[in-house]
Amino acid sequence: MSKFREIKLLKTKKGRSTTGLFMVEGETFVREIPGEWDVQKYVLAQRFAHGRDLTVYTNRAPVEVVKDSIFDGLADTITPQGIIAVVKQKCFQVEDILQPGGFILAGEQLNDPGNIGTLIRTAAAAGASGLVLTEGSGDIYNPKVLRSAAGAVLRLPIVVGAVLSEVISQLKENNYAVYAAHLGGDVLPYDLDLQGAFCWLVGNETHGLTVGASFLADILVRLPMARDVESLNASVAGGVLLYEAVRQRLG
Repeated sequence: MSKFREIKLLKTKKGRSTTGLFMVEGETFVREIPGEWDVQKYVLAQRFAHGRDLTVYTNRAPVEVVKDSIFDGLADTITPQGIIAVVKQKCFQVEDILQPGGFILAGEQLNDPGNIGTLIRTAAAAGASGLVLTEGSGDIYNPKVLRSAAGAVLRLPIVVGAVLSEVISQLKENNYAVYAAHLGGDVLPYDLDLQGAFCWLVGNETHGLTVGASFLADILVRLPMARDVESLNASVAGGVLLYEAVRQRLG
């Protein structure tokens, strides 16, 4: 397999899963990769490398400069900037995201890359200590997720492929309350005390939470909505809930 085909494979879920790698594209995102992430190498288009001081990259990992036409075939964006970083994936466990008095977000079978990326970005901005995605959820290293999250995938610990019942059991053992966003909820988020440790639980974009997940929550919470409006987008609902915790903690 050619080295270029290996990079192309990182645009597929199977390729990322098999290699344990993913790619970060674009100058801003690449330069902001935190030091604790293992960058395997950089691939640069000739147009990007020409006349540029590359020591910021060569001091961290090997750099390979390729023809512009080759690079454009490797990139995932329509108008690529000319730089890709190949990075090793990280594996986080629930215990990695538990903090005294902290709060986390858990998503059950979330699939839309835009929703996943937006929830990651919002959770990071709100100061959540981490995010959990259950088995059956989308891939956080999907390039669309990475772009939607605006680099937050590299700043927020994310537990993936989790078994929700096991996660909730572990949360409750550590005195976390579990609040589920649910259309049948009879409690508003504004009536909850969100100063202590807790987890917001949100469901699939189309079907919401499963019956089993709803049963595991301590309280079912609904957001007030105008008449004839069925529900909110999963990422919007998650953002509203996360920032109610921010509001209470700032107050």
